[in-house]
Amino acid sequence: MGPAFETEWAGRGAAFGDLENDGDVDVVVSNVGQKATVLRNDGGNRNHWIGIQTIGKKSNRDGIGSRVKVVSASGFTQYFTVNTAVGYLSASDKRLIIGLGADSTAKLVEIRWPSGIVQRLENVKAGQMLKVTEAAP
Repeated sequence: MGPAFETEWAGRGAAFGDLENDGDVDVVVSNVGQKATVLRNDGGNRNHWIGIQTIGKKSNRDGIGSRVKVVSASGFTQYFTVNTAVGYLSASDKRLIIGLGADSTAKLVEIRWPSGIVQRLENVKAGQMLKVTEAAP
């Protein structure tokens, strides 16, 4: 568990993101009358992962609202929406962290931008943080 759970604290908001860019999701909790609590995930990246940061050109600059489909090498399909809204009094990392399990590649990453543009990336290697800029129409 760790020392953060050995004392009482009144958490209010929680923000989720990859603080160390190592493929696992960490948590920062805002507390009432105390410093924030940082819960680092130091054992959560035992499997493969990819990170995706969307950069809009025609759409908004952060790609908020983009819908992302990821198909792993084994065929497992996952869907995500780029946003920062997760909890009360907090904004989370807008980058997506996608678990691939034992698969070392994603067969397909498809991004549907708010502008209607669709981009496809194929055979994406795991273990990296991608910056994907919206293509020209």
